[in-house]
Amino acid sequence: MSPNLFGVVLLWAWLWTQPSVSECGVEARALLDAAAGDALAGEFAAAAAQLRGSYAAHDMCRELVVAAWAWDGWQAAVVAASRGGSDESLTGVRAALASLGAPGPTATHGAYATAVLSAATAAAQDERDEMQVWLEHARALASRLALAGDRARWPLPIDLVDGELWSRVDDYELAEASYTRALAERDSAAGWRGLARARDRRGNREGACAAYRKAVEAAGAAASAGGVASEARGYLRLCER
Repeated sequence: MSPNLFGVVLLWAWLWTQPSVSECGVEARALLDAAAGDALAGEFAAAAAQLRGSYAAHDMCRELVVAAWAWDGWQAAVVAASRGGSDESLTGVRAALASLGAPGPTATHGAYATAVLSAATAAAQDERDEMQVWLEHARALASRLALAGDRARWPLPIDLVDGELWSRVDDYELAEASYTRALAERDSAAGWRGLARARDRRGNREGACAAYRKAVEAAGAAASAGGVASEARGYLRLCER
């Protein structure tokens, strides 16, 4: 997506309240499903590209708008964490949050994404307690969406979010538990990779090797050269020693 972030925030603040910004057609929903599948496969570049194109073609689909902003904010938070969570590094995350709006108690895709990005912001700043509060709120929203027959998936499902953010604050025990829950819910290359990374950081090379083997299987033949399967195969060379 990556539109001019500040140029569209005010526009969407108005559009978000309009009745037309709600329903998603069959094509838009198919594109959303494809992007979600790329994210679960750990094909993050493909997910980003899918959402950029989808946003341009279907920018009146509310869930697609949420997905695009959530993904932009999530990727910006990854960069911010690598830069110590400085105010400047968090500009992209805050722009996404401003577009998504306040989290609130109502269970919506937007509220869930806002809670997740708020947790990611806290993680980037190494504010573990604040991160945990936001994660608990995001989990509550995800549970309520599930009760309504919906699934919180932007930027990622809650257990994958948990695993990623606990890893960012160096709690690999909780990260491993989160990825284990995610995989019990749904098999995914991203989940197996996360589990492998957490096990490796905990000194469990045998367990990491087993998880990376599963990651290769889950990635399948369509995996990109720089994706999960590539990382897994690189690590698996160590498992042969």
